[in-house]
Amino acid sequence: MTEHVELEPERQQEILSLEAKLDTANLFEVLGVPAGAGVDEVRAAFRELSLKFHPDRFFGKKLGSFKPKLDRIFRKLVEANQTLTDDTKRAAYLAANPFVRAAVRQAGNTVGPAAQAPKSAEDEQRDAERRARLARHPYLMKAGKVQEEVGRAKAAVAKGEFSQAFTFLNQALAIDPTHVEAKALMVEVRRKNEIARGESDLKRAQEALERGDDTAALAAFKSASNVDPKNFTAAFKAASMMERRGVDPKEVSPLAQRAVDVDPKSVEARLLLARVLEAGGMKQLAKRHLEEAAKLDPNHPEVKKSGKRLWPF
Repeated sequence: MTEHVELEPERQQEILSLEAKLDTANLFEVLGVPAGAGVDEVRAAFRELSLKFHPDRFFGKKLGSFKPKLDRIFRKLVEANQTLTDDTKRAAYLAANPFVRAAVRQAGNTVGPAAQAPKSAEDEQRDAERRARLARHPYLMKAGKVQEEVGRAKAAVAKGEFSQAFTFLNQALAIDPTHVEAKALMVEVRRKNEIARGESDLKRAQEALERGDDTAALAAFKSASNVDPKNFTAAFKAASMMERRGVDPKEVSPLAQRAVDVDPKSVEARLLLARVLEAGGMKQLAKRHLEEAAKLDPNHPEVKKSGKRLWPF
């Protein structure tokens, strides 16, 4: 069934065509200008496309699925205009996109904004008024606020202040849940926070061992492993201490398995997991891990000791 929207067929096709290429086109292509186009050409293209695709032009019309497409198009046009008319942002964009940079060089255009003819006072005033109007536009205000919060988050990460970074990124994503950079940075911050907390717990565990407090050490090792599941030392130490204490193998095996998952080539981790599994009655699975340990180090004393169980013949 054809969707009924209050848009001319030609305009529908224009929207669909431009929206379809946003994920693959570079910023010059989004604006429909040659690679390396100067500031004037970029701004002119942005103004022309804004007249066609600005969401406010369709206020009150029934847009259906075309509304989010128009929103996405305009955000991308704004991004392209802001990036390609700013020396620093433009240089960073080209540095991060070697294929675009190569296209600019091949076209023989300047990497930075092209030299501009002197503007009249009237032109300067019109430009200033246009910039002021754009700056007050809700789309641009929203984009600016998101970038501000992302910038604060990056500064907090650089200082190791991950809780602050979380706060700033949550604020950014509350404004724009689809913001790619904010979402990627959130993943990075979570991982760095896990590593930092894991290292802190490991330090506490070592301090507890040095003062002879095995209970506190075990708790810290377990905490480090839970906070950072990729921390081999935490998982291995916790499982080893629990095995020595005679803890139920069902409680020990997840940590021993985690250690093997993190470092499959660790003979000691394989042997630990094999012992725990055997103690829990899972002899066939234990045997498989003994076999893996034997492949890794056939001369290991425990592997040799277990030889008869591996090869009864």
